[in-house]
Amino acid sequence: MNKKQHQFFYCYNKKVSDFLKEQGVECITVAKDIKKDQIFSLYIIDDKLQAALDAYDEYYSKGDKVNE
Repeated sequence: MNKKQHQFFYCYNKKVSDFLKEQGVECITVAKDIKKDQIFSLYIIDDKLQAALDAYDEYYSKGDKVNE
C-alpha cells in the first residue's frame, strides 16, 4: 500500500488559528499538549496553509506600521 506522508503544523496561537479558519484552512484537530499544558490546533502543511500563513505575516507586519 502506498501511503502519502504528511508534515504537520502545530499552532499554539489562537489568534493565528482563528485567522487560518477565516481563510478556509481546516484543522485536523484541537488538542492539549500534556507536556506543555497548552492547547494547539493541528494542520496538514500544504500550499493553502502556507499561503494563509504568508497572508497573516503580511497583514500583521503592515498592521505594525499603521500609525506612522
